[in-house]
Amino acid sequence: MIILKHLPTVQEPRLYMALERTYLGYFKLIFVAIGSGLIAERLVILFTALHFHRLTAFFQEIHNLLTWPAVAIMFVVGYRFLSDLEYIEKGITVPAKEIIDPRIYMAAERTFLAWVRTGIGLIAFGFVIEKFDFFLEQLSIMLHTKLTSGDSFSGMGIVFIVLGVSNLVIGGVNFIRTVKQVDQGCYHIHKILYAIYGIILLAVTLILAAMIIHVSP
Repeated sequence: MIILKHLPTVQEPRLYMALERTYLGYFKLIFVAIGSGLIAERLVILFTALHFHRLTAFFQEIHNLLTWPAVAIMFVVGYRFLSDLEYIEKGITVPAKEIIDPRIYMAAERTFLAWVRTGIGLIAFGFVIEKFDFFLEQLSIMLHTKLTSGDSFSGMGIVFIVLGVSNLVIGGVNFIRTVKQVDQGCYHIHKILYAIYGIILLAVTLILAAMIIHVSP
């Protein structure tokens, strides 16, 4: 985040790309926290069925500490991203000769890899959640008891996988457009891609929040 906003700024491509990478890291951390809270909720269901009440209470607290604060922080981080983006846009425009620079291409590659890492991380987390759901289903058959909390309990991992795939797609499109612009000696932020990604994040956050409310006791 740009905290010292009294410092001068410029509309420099590497500054925009650094901002993207920073906030991608924040968003990834937030969804890892939400995913960890969802796994904790599954452990609550497991230990409740096994009558391990102390572990049930412990993981219920972990679920509460990770899930809802992370959902709230998501909106704060989104607002801060827009604020920092607006601040950079107030800076002076750099000349074309500073845009056609090997370092700009390398910055674009690093930014693309940040999108890829975020996408792969979310997809992997989604598979972990889905595998845990499958484990609970099989264990419920073995123990002849119910270890799920209704239909809304399943599908949370799919939401993470869809979000991860959207990161890969948007990151790829963003990289291609950036390289084309740099080749032409100009650079403009991709507001449409930012808007699409913001809508996806908002939709995923609301879907997960609705699922969590329905599942929580």
